[in-house]
Amino acid sequence: MRTNRWLLGLAMSVSVVALAACGSQGDDAKPQESSAAAEQSPGADSGEQGQQGKPNTKDIPKVVAEVNGEKIMKDDFVPLFETQYQQMQMQAQQSGQPVDEKDLKKQTAENLVSTEVLVQEADKRKISVTDKDIDKGLKESAKSGQMSEKDFLKAMKDQGMDEKKVRSELKNQLKIEGLVEDEYGEFEVSGEEIGQAYEQAKAQQEQMAQQGGQQQEMPSLDEMRPQLKEQVKSQKTDEATQKFAKKLRKQADVTLHL
Repeated sequence: MRTNRWLLGLAMSVSVVALAACGSQGDDAKPQESSAAAEQSPGADSGEQGQQGKPNTKDIPKVVAEVNGEKIMKDDFVPLFETQYQQMQMQAQQSGQPVDEKDLKKQTAENLVSTEVLVQEADKRKISVTDKDIDKGLKESAKSGQMSEKDFLKAMKDQGMDEKKVRSELKNQLKIEGLVEDEYGEFEVSGEEIGQAYEQAKAQQEQMAQQGGQQQEMPSLDEMRPQLKEQVKSQKTDEATQKFAKKLRKQADVTLHL
């Protein structure tokens, strides 16, 4: 079972948030698969922003959404929303493009709905995740954020997620990965796809160098093959997950209260 993409994304963003906090406050994190906007701008929520670059969450209802009778609560919504807000705010500082807080709220809610419909389907199919799977995923998530497990859990707690909540989210994401594998099987990656990914990476590096970035020697295709293979497989998995979530959402009874 592959390490879940969502918490890895959050681990990376938490790492970015922590680094940004050492200087000036402002940033925005996203799991993977999600992301959006945040900050006061025309069309954004007109509520007063909180301290230290946090968005206004006072107007968020206790029950954010209902999916087939299951409730998505404010306590589940706020940590993810605030983390995504910080990441987008950081990007906004670099791009000069303000973040739309209202749009971010909607996208965050939709992400949680997608997660819920997938988890419900995984439970129907009796997709199981063991404590050992969760322990492994936690270690890999911390490693991806370039932190020790202890520091990772502390950073997550600072984002509003205690260890119990982190493990619960990780369990759900691992269930989703098991579900996608059950639905689509193992994704194959061709040599041609690896070659295309290598050329993309090479082009990106050249573009960064042209923009004044540090020129680094590109590793050979053979050196990067395992990494590129995993990257392509992850992209295919993410696309399949989004496609399946969209299908399940159409069949689900969903009510948003935002």
